[in-house]
Amino acid sequence: MLERLSDAQAVGFAIVLLGLMFWVGWLVRRYVPFLRALFIPASVVAGFVVLLLGPQVLGELTDTQGVFPQSVIDVWRVLPGLMINVVFGAIMIGKTLPGARKLWTAAAPHAIFGSFLSFGQFALGGLAVLLLLGPVFGLAPEAGSLLEMSFAGGHGTIAGMGQLLADAGAPEVVDIGLGLATISMISGVVVGSALVRWAVRSPAVTVARDTPPSPASDDLDVDRVRIAPADEHETEDGGMHAMPLAFALISIAILIAIALLWTLRWVAGALGTDVFDSFPLFPLTVIGGLVVQGVATRTGQAAKIDKRAVSGISAIALDTLVVCAIGTMSLATIGSNVPAVVVFTVIGVLWSTVTLLWWGKAFHRRNWFEHAIADFGQSQGNVATGFVLADMVDPRRATSTADDYGYKQLPYEPFLGGGLLTALSVPFITAAGLPVFTAISVVGTIVLAVWGIRRKPTPAL
Repeated sequence: MLERLSDAQAVGFAIVLLGLMFWVGWLVRRYVPFLRALFIPASVVAGFVVLLLGPQVLGELTDTQGVFPQSVIDVWRVLPGLMINVVFGAIMIGKTLPGARKLWTAAAPHAIFGSFLSFGQFALGGLAVLLLLGPVFGLAPEAGSLLEMSFAGGHGTIAGMGQLLADAGAPEVVDIGLGLATISMISGVVVGSALVRWAVRSPAVTVARDTPPSPASDDLDVDRVRIAPADEHETEDGGMHAMPLAFALISIAILIAIALLWTLRWVAGALGTDVFDSFPLFPLTVIGGLVVQGVATRTGQAAKIDKRAVSGISAIALDTLVVCAIGTMSLATIGSNVPAVVVFTVIGVLWSTVTLLWWGKAFHRRNWFEHAIADFGQSQGNVATGFVLADMVDPRRATSTADDYGYKQLPYEPFLGGGLLTALSVPFITAAGLPVFTAISVVGTIVLAVWGIRRKPTPAL
C-alpha cells in the first residue's frame, strides 16, 4: 500500500518518518555512552540508522527494500539540496554586528588562520588527485576540492554541492565526500581531545584549563538546542509568533538569492559565458540573509527578530540535511573508492594537526592554543566542533576565544568552508583544469601564511 502513495503523500510520509528518525537517533545516542563521549550529534546517528535500515544494508541482507518505501527514500535523497539553502539563509539573520573595525580586530587571526587551513586543503587535495588518485585510481579532477568541501565544509556542503558535482560528471564524489565528512567529524573530536590533553600536560604550553577535560561532560553537549516557550516568541504587536516570522525572513533571504542568481546568469549569458549556469544557490543565500538583516537594522525592526527562533529553524534544516544525506549515501561508491577515502583522511588530519602545532602560535599570539584549537576543530568537522574543543581547554571562558571564534564566521563562512569560493571550486576546476586550480591554491596558501605570520596585531578597542 505504501508503494502506491501519491507524490504529495510520499512527501508527507517521508517527513513523518524523518521526525521518527530524529527521535531514534536521540535515543540511540542517549544510551550509547561512547557516542556522547565523541560528541557525535544525534542527527549523524539518525543518518546511520536510516542507512542501516534502508535498502543498502537491511535490504541487502533480507533481499527486500528494507524498512522504508522507495518513494520515501526518493524524497529524502533530494531534501539535502533544498535544506542547505535554509541553513545558509539563516546565517546572518538575527546577528548583531559590532563595528567593522572591532569585528575585524577580534576575528582577523581566526579568519586568516582558518583560510590558511582551507586553502591548504585545496592545495593538498588537488596535489593528491593530480599525482595519485587521478592517474592511479581514476578519480575525477573535480575531487581536487573535496578535502576542503568535506573537512571544512562538512555534510551540508557536500550535500549542497551534489547537483553541481553530478552536472560536472562526478556524482561519485558526493558519496566519498559524505564518508569523509563523517570521518572528519570523529577525527576532529578524537584528535582534538588528544591535543587538548597534550597541551594541558605539556610544560611548554600554557592553557586556561589546568585539569584534564572529561569528554563525556554533559555541559559540553553540542546537541542541546534551547527554544523559548511560545509566549516568549510573540512579536511586540502580538500579530505573529517569532518562529513563523523567522521562517518568513529566511524565505525572503532565499528569494533574494534566487533573484541574484538569475541576474548573474542573465549577465553572464549576455557576456557570452555560462559560468553561473551550474552555480549552486546556497552560497548566495548568505548574501540574501545579510540584506534582510541590514534592512531590519536600518528600519529599526531588528529587535523583533528572535535569534533562537532563527537558530531553531536552521537546526531543523541542518539535522534534516544530515540525516537524509548520510541515510541515502551510496555504500557501494565508498567501498569502491577506499584508497581515496584513506588518502584524503590521512592528508586532512595531518595537515590540520601539523598546522596547529607549527603555525598556531605564529597566527594567534595571545592564548594561542585556545584560539588555534577552535580553528583546528572547524577544519576537521564544523563550527560546533571548534566550540567544543575551545570549551575543553577553556571551560570557564577566561580568554576571548569563544567570542573571537564566533566573529570569525562572519568574514570566513560566506567564502570558505562551504561558501562562495568552495562552491566556485568545482566549476573552476571544470573550466580551467585541476593543475591551474592547484597552483592557485598553493599560492593562496603561501600568501595567507605570510599575511598571518607577519601581520601586526591591532590593539583591542
